[in-house]
Amino acid sequence: MAFKEGDFVLVEYTVKIKETQEIVDTTNEEEARKAGIYDAKERYGPRLVIVGEGRLIAGLEEAITQLSVGEEKSVTIPPEKAFGKRDPNKIKIIPRSQFIKSGVAPEPGKVVEINGQLAVIRSVTSGRVIVDFNHPLAGKTLEARVKAVKKLEDVREKVLYLLLRRLPALISENDVKVEYTPEDKYVKVNLNEKALLVQDMQNIKRIVVSEIGKYMRPDVDKIDFIEKISLAVKQQEEKEKKEEAKTVSEKQSTSQEA
Repeated sequence: MAFKEGDFVLVEYTVKIKETQEIVDTTNEEEARKAGIYDAKERYGPRLVIVGEGRLIAGLEEAITQLSVGEEKSVTIPPEKAFGKRDPNKIKIIPRSQFIKSGVAPEPGKVVEINGQLAVIRSVTSGRVIVDFNHPLAGKTLEARVKAVKKLEDVREKVLYLLLRRLPALISENDVKVEYTPEDKYVKVNLNEKALLVQDMQNIKRIVVSEIGKYMRPDVDKIDFIEKISLAVKQQEEKEKKEEAKTVSEKQSTSQEA
């Protein structure tokens, strides 16, 4: 059965440039390593897709809506359903002096930010720099292999994956515990010390709350984040730090005596 707008689906996919077979995106860690695009900050494995949200390129999301749970298929995605066609008007000539004043050494292939937009330097001469504001994959036909792994129905799972997709890969399911009381339409999220150390955690929580309000009403009316800090763990960490500092100090003393 095809998925409909608003469905929470866990998917696996690998996207390649059709012409070169170069992998440009994948949920598979092994394939990412082989392709040289592995990112330690990336969370590999089945990825949450909310149908209709628009976080994926149109051609890939369209393919997902046509799948059933457990089904896998390969699709060809034309530029207009990927990153668009190349636009000659997005290629600009900028004086080389402008880069020098900004402390940037212009080099072919370098990605730069100009007025809040990312661009690629295509060529450099003595006085001018040709800069391309097109997406690097603009004009490319892509191929994708995509599989619908699971449709999420449980409120707790939906909230968990909304959080995990915003959190860095070092945060696992063991660091986030979600509880749900159906009669009260109440969600409680318990975060441990490890999760609380994530940079910009407050902003992440605000975004997730907004997404819950958009995609999970009327199942959820209230959500609380509970920050759990174990004093025993803190005391153990402080003890280990003191012992480590003592060991370093003793080694330094021994070295000086020698």
